[in-house]
Amino acid sequence: MVDNDKNKKQEECNDEAQAKWSCPPIRNVTHPLRYYEFTQEEIKALEECDKESFYQRCLPFSSVFAAITYAGVKNGILRRNPHFGAAPKVMFAAFIGYSFGRLSYISECDLKLRHLPADSNLGKIMRQYYLQNNPAKNSK
Repeated sequence: MVDNDKNKKQEECNDEAQAKWSCPPIRNVTHPLRYYEFTQEEIKALEECDKESFYQRCLPFSSVFAAITYAGVKNGILRRNPHFGAAPKVMFAAFIGYSFGRLSYISECDLKLRHLPADSNLGKIMRQYYLQNNPAKNSK
């Protein structure tokens, strides 16, 4: 039953007069890098970026933001939640610090990926992207 309905709709879409109004356009939805396999060097560089960004940026920023927020609540600069106390504001500050830490490390990770070996496809893509978006650096 379902196959008959499917075949009927396909026949309707094959008719060009009907297809113009009732059938969606046919698109290729598969991205060319969907099945890309990372090399060991690329995986190692990405893992280092993840680890270094967490320990060097995320942890310090989230700790400082949370401590400042807690001090603000404790000293009456910020109002505490009547039910939960300082916890929502402190957790939000820690999340903002974590996000800020991740975002602030993007340039370091970009540099690390651009210095991958010449046979690395990811390194080649990152170098091309950098040269396209920084024309002043291209002339050096």
